[in-house]
Amino acid sequence: MAKKQNVKFNGVEIELGGEIYVLPPLPIKAFSKGDASKKIQHIQSEFMKMNDNNNSFNISQESISDLVSLVTMALARNYPQINEDIVEEGCKDIMFLFSLFQHLITQSEEMNKRIEEMQKNALRAFVEKKESQN
Repeated sequence: MAKKQNVKFNGVEIELGGEIYVLPPLPIKAFSKGDASKKIQHIQSEFMKMNDNNNSFNISQESISDLVSLVTMALARNYPQINEDIVEEGCKDIMFLFSLFQHLITQSEEMNKRIEEMQKNALRAFVEKKESQN
């Protein structure tokens, strides 16, 4: 494993392809001049669909591409040479990519609140569904 590098932006240490990187939050520019909000909403809507379909794993190629794009945008703050190919090759599997996405959005307090609310709603819906089946 590579030694941690000095970085411009703090974040979560992650391992991609045997190298250690620091994954910072997404830059404001990704929201103000980019389409980060749209990508995040699209990914979250697919996660909600998975919850509605009894956690069946069905995520679109577009969402996977969006996940890679968002992670790459964030990593580029500390590693300008990084590209989507490096991120795709470095990810162990799709669940690891999802965990990177969670790190991205949970570094924001507002996003933490929204995720908590989504989790509560998903749990509430699950409990209500189970109770109605009994």
